[in-house]
Amino acid sequence: MSQPPLRIVEGMLTTENADGSVNVAPMGPKVDEGFTQFLLRPFPGSRTYENLLRQGKATFHVTDDVAMIAQAAVGDLLTEPTFLPSSAAGYHVLENCCRWYQLEAVEVETTGERAALTCRVVAAGRQRDYFGLNRAKHAVLELAILATRVHLLPAEEIDQAIGMLTPWVEKTGGPAEIEAFAFLQNVIAQRRNAENGARESS
Repeated sequence: MSQPPLRIVEGMLTTENADGSVNVAPMGPKVDEGFTQFLLRPFPGSRTYENLLRQGKATFHVTDDVAMIAQAAVGDLLTEPTFLPSSAAGYHVLENCCRWYQLEAVEVETTGERAALTCRVVAAGRQRDYFGLNRAKHAVLELAILATRVHLLPAEEIDQAIGMLTPWVEKTGGPAEIEAFAFLQNVIAQRRNAENGARESS
């Protein structure tokens, strides 16, 4: 009998830095239907990658807090996150999440462009209900991804996407989504200016 396919779920991953502090980063692992197996694929050189290879531990969070995802995606968490008390060494659970899964790597492959860590769930919990499907939240998530690719994508492609996503935020978003969307637009503009300045000075 064939195994059910794994699907990507976007969320937040926490890992422990070498100095004991917490690294918070967006992550889209592949998971099975029952959330019992996770496949993490961090990029080499990232802090998440280094922490996972050193400890083999992480906590994945399902969350509808797209503002936090957006800020973490561009490396600019405006508000320091808070964590639940935990007695499990190396694991850090974000207080503002819907569900959390503490993971332990059981298989590690580092030969490809991205590492592949197959993880088992050692503990899990629920904080609150997920808000539900909302186009504004999805729009913020999509723009956050685009904001990390300003140096890779044509400006016209990003502008076209912003034009498509803006009505979703205006019609279905609340203050948090509207603010996060504006924040990401500002980040994109700043990164474009930096790219243009670098080209002009070269």
